Amino acid sequence: MVAEQSDVSADRERRLSFGAVAERYDRHRPRYPPEVIDAAIRYAGARPGDRVLDVGAGTGFVSLALAAQGFAVTAVEPDGEMAAVASQRAATAGLALEVLRSDFEHAQLPEGAFALIVSGTAWHWVTPELRSRAAARVLRTGGALVPFWNRPLWDGNPLAPAFDVAYAAVASDFAARKSGPLNPSAQPLENVAWTARELREDAAFSDLTERSVRWSLRYSREQYLGLLGTHSDHILLADAARQRLFTAVGAAIDAAGGSFELTYETAMLLARRR
Repeated sequence: MVAEQSDVSADRERRLSFGAVAERYDRHRPRYPPEVIDAAIRYAGARPGDRVLDVGAGTGFVSLALAAQGFAVTAVEPDGEMAAVASQRAATAGLALEVLRSDFEHAQLPEGAFALIVSGTAWHWVTPELRSRAAARVLRTGGALVPFWNRPLWDGNPLAPAFDVAYAAVASDFAARKSGPLNPSAQPLENVAWTARELREDAAFSDLTERSVRWSLRYSREQYLGLLGTHSDHILLADAARQRLFTAVGAAIDAAGGSFELTYETAMLLARRR
């Protein structure tokens, strides 16, 4: 049974918090495996030159990967600082990228124009009661909606117990902000379940498929703390609490030799516009 969805899209402070750390976000957030992008393209039957929409494009990880393959990409991003980084990265790479500063719910987009909509770890920021309808409106018949999420897998990771202790020490500070799960890995699995339920119940979509890809990254102390500093609940945490947390997490990484390996799963949903 799927739990009731927590609508983080309504928390505009968190939704628009990433611009304050846009450069750091671009530097530290993990990218997506090429297999994920390729699977989305194949499922949609998209060809170079087709129009593709990236919802919640951030600093352009997915947009630029698609533009590099010859797709006509529109990147929709509500945060101006994040959108500016995406534009700059595209210009530096010599890639054509249309960047639209808007949330997806209110974006002025042509109906039936897109072969593919992708959304990398961002679909949960779009208003639940509006997102499927908005996607159906702008997708062409037979086009595909493919949201996906990166999430770290902590089971069996030797640093997990020490990190749990570090987060427990600041649990009340997170609770005061009503910021939800302490661990950034907690929500994406629920996001997949919620979105899958929406798409199964939406008559505009069919052929729902779920896939996942596992991979890993090695983090130094500096790299992992940089990553934590790009999560919305950590960004908005009180300075003193964030410093206590980061000191404890950093000490745990130092005690493990200064670096550790973290396994990720990219969970995908692929649905076709009827």
